[in-house]
Amino acid sequence: MSTWVGVGGSTTSDSYHAGREAAAHALAQMGLSTAQLVLVFASARFDHPALLGGIRSVTQGAALIGCSTAGEITAEGPAKRSVVVVTLQSDAMTTTTGVGFRLSAAARQAGETAAWPAAHSKAPNPRVFLMFTDGISGNAAEALRGVQMTLGTSFPIVGGSAGDDLLFGRTVQYYGDTATQDSVVGVLLSGAITVGIGARHGWRPLGKPRLVTRALANVVHELDGRAAASVYEDYFGKGADELQRESLARMTIIYPLGMPIPGEEEYMLRNVLKATPQGHLVYAGEVPEGSVVRLMMGSKEHALAAARRAAQQAVRGLGNKTPRLALVFGSASRARLFGRGADAEIRCIREVVGLNVPIAGFYGYGELAPLSSERYLGQTYYQNETLVVVTLAE
Repeated sequence: MSTWVGVGGSTTSDSYHAGREAAAHALAQMGLSTAQLVLVFASARFDHPALLGGIRSVTQGAALIGCSTAGEITAEGPAKRSVVVVTLQSDAMTTTTGVGFRLSAAARQAGETAAWPAAHSKAPNPRVFLMFTDGISGNAAEALRGVQMTLGTSFPIVGGSAGDDLLFGRTVQYYGDTATQDSVVGVLLSGAITVGIGARHGWRPLGKPRLVTRALANVVHELDGRAAASVYEDYFGKGADELQRESLARMTIIYPLGMPIPGEEEYMLRNVLKATPQGHLVYAGEVPEGSVVRLMMGSKEHALAAARRAAQQAVRGLGNKTPRLALVFGSASRARLFGRGADAEIRCIREVVGLNVPIAGFYGYGELAPLSSERYLGQTYYQNETLVVVTLAE
C-alpha cells in the first residue's frame, strides 16, 4: 500500500488563480493528477467562492474541507495573506466528510450533524476526526461535545477554530464546493494508517488559585466574589476602565487564565477577548461557574519547548513509522507572542518530524486536541494558546 502527499501554496492576489496555483503545486508535489482528500487553509482576504473554484478546477470532485485562518503554516514557516492546499491519496486510507450548520443557534447539534456521517461510516479502523469550526460564531466547546456524543469522548478529535486575519468579523469554513459560515466541518480518516497526536502550550501557573463565583458561558463576572478584572488589576495595577480602553490582547497572550483538569498534566488555557465597564472578562472559550482557575504565565522559551514536545509526542505516536505528513494547528496568540520570530516554532517541529516531511496548517482562534494525547488516553478539549501537531503514516 502507498500514500502520496502534496502541499502547495500561493500568494497570488486573484482568488481563483491563487486557488488553482496552490492546488496545482500540491498535485505536482504528490506526483498524481487526482486526490482523495483536499485540505484548504486560507487568508480571510480571498473571495472564498472564487478561491474554491480555482482549487476545484484542479482537484475536481475530491473530498474537501478547511477554513479561513489568522495565518497559514508550511514547512517554510508562518505565512500571511496566502492559501495552503494539502492533497492526499492513499491505498490505505478511507475518508468520510460531514458538515453541521447553525453553530450559533445550536452548537451541539451542529457538532452531532458534522460527525453523523463518520459515526455511520462502515469504513474499518477509524483513526482520527479532523474538525474545523467557525472561530467567532457559536460555542466551539459545545460543538465538540456534539461530536463526542456521536463518536465517543475517548475518540481522537483534533483541529481548530477558523480565523479571519485578526479582524474578528467573520470566519469561513470550506466543505466540498461551498464556502460557509457559522458551521462545523470535519473528516474521518480510517484504514491501515497510523496517527500520532501531540498538544502542548508551555504556560505555567502564577499566584494563588481563584474560584469562579459568577459566570455565564464565556463571560466571567466574578472571581473570589470580586469583579473578574481584579485578577489583572492586582498584578498590573490597572483599573477595569483602563483595561477596557487598552487592548488586553498583548497582556493575556502572556497571562491567560488556566483551568486544571483532573488527571491531566497541563492546564487548559483561556484567552481574554475584552473587559466590560463592569469589570467582567469575556474569554475565547467557556469558563464554568464554580471552577477553580489560575492566572498563567508564558514565555517564548517555554512556548518553544512546548512546540518541540508536542512534535515529539506526535512522532512517538507513530511507533517506528516515518511521518508522511505533519498537520499543525496553532493559536493566533502564539504567533503574536513570537512576532517576527514565529518561524522558530515551525523550525522546532520540522527538526523533530523530519526536514523532508511536508508540513501544513494554520493559526486560528482555538485548538482541539486531547490533553493526554500521546496514547489517546485523554478526552479532547477546546483550548487556547496551544500548539497541536498531527502526524500521519502508513
